[in-house]
Order: sequence, then C-alpha cells, then structure tokens
Amino acid sequence: MNPAIPASKNHSIETLRAAAVVLVFVNHLHSLNILTIPYFGISGGWIGVQIFFVISGYLIIQSALRYSAADYVKHRALRIYPAYLFWFFLFSLVFQQLQWNTIDVKSLLIHLVFLQHFFPAAYEKYNALSVSWTLTIEMVWYVVAFFIAARFAKSPTKITAAFVIVACFWVYGGMRWHPLINRLEGIYIYFFIQNSAFAQLPFFLFGAWIAVKQPKYDKAALLSLFVSTIVLYKAWEPVFMTPIFITGLGISALFLLLKDTEYKNPKFVKTLSDISYSFYLIHYPILVLSAHVVQNKYQRTLLAFVATVAVSYISYKLIEQPFMNMAKKRSKDASPSAA
Repeated sequence: MNPAIPASKNHSIETLRAAAVVLVFVNHLHSLNILTIPYFGISGGWIGVQIFFVISGYLIIQSALRYSAADYVKHRALRIYPAYLFWFFLFSLVFQQLQWNTIDVKSLLIHLVFLQHFFPAAYEKYNALSVSWTLTIEMVWYVVAFFIAARFAKSPTKITAAFVIVACFWVYGGMRWHPLINRLEGIYIYFFIQNSAFAQLPFFLFGAWIAVKQPKYDKAALLSLFVSTIVLYKAWEPVFMTPIFITGLGISALFLLLKDTEYKNPKFVKTLSDISYSFYLIHYPILVLSAHVVQNKYQRTLLAFVATVAVSYISYKLIEQPFMNMAKKRSKDASPSAA
C-alpha cells in the first residue's frame, strides 16, 4: 500500500484511499438499512469504488512500465491474493455458504480466479464479502495495463479517448440495442452492461493518463470540474447513466487538486490508507455480524467501524505486509501497489 513515489506525492493517494473506504462503508450502512447519510448513503459506493479505480490506474501503469511480465505478475498476485483468500474462506464459512456437502466447485473456482463479475450466479452463491465483484474489474485492468503500457506511454490521450468511446458505446448501446435487454434480469444488466469491465476501464485510464502526463492545471478550474461532476452529479444523472466517464473526470480533478497541494495527513488517515484493502474486503460482513451484538443503529455503526479498523490493521500487519515485503525482495526495486 506504500507506492514507490516521492513522499510529497503520497498524501493525495492516502487521502483518497481513506475517503474511498469510508464512502463505501457509508453506502453499505444505507444498503443494509442501518443508517442513511444524505447523498453519501446512496452515492458513496460508486464514488468510493471509482476513486479506487482512478488510483489503481495511476499506480499500476507505472508498475507495468517498470517490471518484466514475471515480476509484474508476482507483485500483483502477492498483493491481492493472500488477504482475499483468507477473508473469502473465513467469512464464507462464518455465513455457512461454504459447506462440504454442498460445495459448488465451479462457482468456487470462479471466485478463486476473480471471474465472479462475469458469472453473476456464481457471485451470488459465495458473496459473503459482497465487494469481490470489483476485483474482477481490477484484474481486467492489470491485464490491459500490462499489454498497453508501452504504447500508452507514447499516446496516453488517444488511448484514453478510445477507451472512453468504447465505454460509452457499451453502456448506451447496450441499454438501447442489446437484443436481450428486455428479458435480462436486473443483476445481469448491471454486471454486463452498466457496470461491466468495459464501462469501468475509463476510470483506470484517467489515473494512468495522470501518471504519464503529470499535468498541471489551475486549481480553481479543477475545483469547478469536481463540483460540477461529483457534488452536483444528480443534475447530470438524467443525461449520463453510471458508470460513465463524466464522474471519472471529477474524481481525476480531485486527485490532481490534492496531488498539487502541499499538506500532511493526520496519522489516522495514513493508517486508514494503509489498511484500506483489508478494510474494503471485510467491512460488509462485519456490518452484517454487528446486528448480532447491538441493535441501536448508531451503536452498530460505531461498533462495526471500530471493529473493521481493528481487524483490518491486524490483517495488514500479519497478511498483507509480509507478502508485500516478499514481493519487494524478489524484485530489484520496490514497486507501486494498488488497493
């Protein structure tokens, strides 16, 4: 979770990662009918996930440009798999989704190779973590980033524009012209059209574009773009369905605004950034389990948040960090890593 970039540039990534997990947590408070915070309760989830994707685009393109295929795969596997496998199996057992006499081997394998977003039935069968569908999209980006990295470094704007066009065509074209659109169940429309890997890739490309171009823009202009596309997103909603590139522009503007502003994060923000991957993986099942302890919505929220932070910190220290150190020892330099 500590990218190999100058310390002065870490603050923006720390801030955004910490904000992203809090936003996703707040969204799941709403979806589980615990507590609804205006605007963020409904919109926090997609804002948080898209922040993760933009940051991942920024970091992973640097890793793809720096390392050989073997080292790149080692870094990605050792970064993502250990914590995921541990918490996937643990919470699947806790929620009794994984029982010896009813194991669906095909669905289980789909989860173990991060293909659950392409197989909604398998995703729903072993969905104790709830958020694992985004890891499929993350893995798609890892593959795409490696294969386009060299060409992207030469033509970042053209390639980013091409991905935006494909994403727009996929979302708008799919919702209007897909031959089965009127017969598909809601989850299939959501997974394969509105929220597909094709629709999400522009967010990664925006982050990658920032990493390659290192642009400098007027801060007032960046703030205006963020406000008009994220804060005032509801005004765009009748025109631009999500996910679509318009919100990616706002998140990218916020990233650039923070990146070019000198400040130092409080220790808690840095810690929340460090543990953000484990926090993201486990917060949903902990929110569900918290109902067995307290019923008051405010107490339940506080308990779940504190428990998630505490368990995520342990996960980071005992699972994530040792494997990240192992990956670094196997390479000549330290690599960027993503949430």
